[in-house]
Amino acid sequence: MIDPFDRLVAILTDRLEIPEDLVGPDVTLQDLDLDSLALEEFVVLAGDEFGADGDAVADLFGLPLGQAAERLAALAGV
Repeated sequence: MIDPFDRLVAILTDRLEIPEDLVGPDVTLQDLDLDSLALEEFVVLAGDEFGADGDAVADLFGLPLGQAAERLAALAGV
């Protein structure tokens, strides 16, 4: 099974085309300066990946990606 953090990184780098060197466990989505469309796409993609609803994903915007991945994994029962 792929690590939850790696799953989030894949969404950001592969699907949203964020340079991998900008993404790390201590980086927040706010730090990445995503526009509203990219944020909405992230909500949908992460929700699908982890089986979480959009509100649960949106609640993670201010968290470092490492913590966000842990919370999403807990929601998914991983």
